[in-house]
Amino acid sequence: MISVAIEFIGTLIILTAFEMLGQSYIKPLINTMAFQSVLLAILIAIIGFQRGSLELIILAILTLVVRGYIIPHVMKWNIRGNKIWDYREMTTGVPALVITGIFLTIIGYGLYQTAFYPLFKIKGGALPIILLLLGFLLIIARKNALAQMVGYIIEENALLYAGTMLIPLSFILEAGVLLDVIGLILLGVILAEEREYGILEIEELKG
Repeated sequence: MISVAIEFIGTLIILTAFEMLGQSYIKPLINTMAFQSVLLAILIAIIGFQRGSLELIILAILTLVVRGYIIPHVMKWNIRGNKIWDYREMTTGVPALVITGIFLTIIGYGLYQTAFYPLFKIKGGALPIILLLLGFLLIIARKNALAQMVGYIIEENALLYAGTMLIPLSFILEAGVLLDVIGLILLGVILAEEREYGILEIEELKG
């Protein structure tokens, strides 16, 4: 029963990634990212209770607080009152992006089944790999720095998802804290630059 719940939540996480690929507005993109992080926190908590692992339960709480609330709240606070965010960031190419995501899903599943399943024998182990690929696709497909920050959070979620299932517990907790710190630093840099120079595209961050 627990394994079914884990796989169901994992599937919902993948569906939120597809929702973000097809989302043209920044505010709903941030909301969906927060929802995905909440789902991940629930999944980690379930696995933590199943294994009797305090480390995983702590990681679930950190994920819920930092990625499910703090980062989305800071991003939405930064764009409040600016009408430019009420307009579409992407007006073309959404169907092609979703189709590309489907192809990456097939590739991720095939990669896990051929390269990793013989080692780990974990059902649903392909889902973190698929999420990683979809997050990378979001990063390279979007030009706005905030949208790319959302892609980075998806990548972090994918790494934590994979780590929770495959990697020793102490390393997962340390890596999770490190990723949250890096994410907050990157978000701080992006928001500081936007306050000084206006809405950024990634080429502007590169100089």
